[in-house]
Amino acid sequence: MLIINETSPVLTSEKIILRKINETDIPELKELFDQPLNETKALALVKTSEQSWQEGKEYILAVVSRDDEKLRGIIEMYGYEDGHLLIGYRTMPAMRHQGYASEAVYVLVHHLIQNGIDTVYAAVQNDNEYSLQLLRHNGFEQIDEKDGKILFAYYQNPGFREEKDFGEGMKMIWLAAGCFWGSEKAFKLLDGVIDTKTGYANGTISNPRYEDVCRGNTGFRETVRIVYDPSVVSLQTIMKAYFLCIDPTVANRQGNDIGSQYQTGVYYTDEQDAQLLKEIFEEEKKKHDRFFVELEPLKNFYTAEEYHQNYLDKNPGGYCHITKIEFDAVRALNKKQ
Repeated sequence: MLIINETSPVLTSEKIILRKINETDIPELKELFDQPLNETKALALVKTSEQSWQEGKEYILAVVSRDDEKLRGIIEMYGYEDGHLLIGYRTMPAMRHQGYASEAVYVLVHHLIQNGIDTVYAAVQNDNEYSLQLLRHNGFEQIDEKDGKILFAYYQNPGFREEKDFGEGMKMIWLAAGCFWGSEKAFKLLDGVIDTKTGYANGTISNPRYEDVCRGNTGFRETVRIVYDPSVVSLQTIMKAYFLCIDPTVANRQGNDIGSQYQTGVYYTDEQDAQLLKEIFEEEKKKHDRFFVELEPLKNFYTAEEYHQNYLDKNPGGYCHITKIEFDAVRALNKKQ
């Protein structure tokens, strides 16, 4: 499989370099595994890797820091068949949880998908929470679980999730209110909201994954699409709930979450809604010296990965910048309808 130039297998990002392992990596290779290797075994690993590379059986790349060009881990490719490929990764114990594995997965997988690989698979122990989150954040979907392991797949063409028919008279609005875990929970508290979906709105690429959005260069906002019954809940009430849940005086931030994906915004497709929203925004602006909430037509919206849907229902202890005070205030709006 010709997926990386064999004579110069180098991929780079601002954080890492991916290249063949070689003898300069031996000092770090000795410390890479939970049971340290001696010099002889580390050298044997380099030679075996080179042989496997030439035979096309397995490809091991060094994950090297751009800062000091020292090895931080390895990432492997193996089991290639009919456009499908497995990967595995390992980070030096002293360098774990510093983003090297996540960056390596992101860089390698994007290269593979752009160069003819249809599906990339990875399997991790079901109690390895760090790796589970790493794969999910990089757009891998869980497809199976057995023998204490969870199998994930990253598809070249993930496809679109079918939308339900919500019936005549139902309306939609798209709200970016910081991290979409908490905002989805808040909007679901309103009577008349019949469906919510977390996703990514108004960005510049097609079919973004979570890690694409988190890199801050695609323009996407973490957004909740709301389907509501206007005979039960008005757009004015939804907007009251919205402004209860955000700080409109900051840009690209809500709570402890910082980045362009957390920029607040309201996105619409109905021009009649647009006029009402402009009036609401003008009234809100009068309350603050600074006001950074976007109000724009919806350009695009892509559904987020399944594990982001109803996240706080599935993970009650998950972080949220929206507190019980705001949740209770949103719930209280139902009495004022």
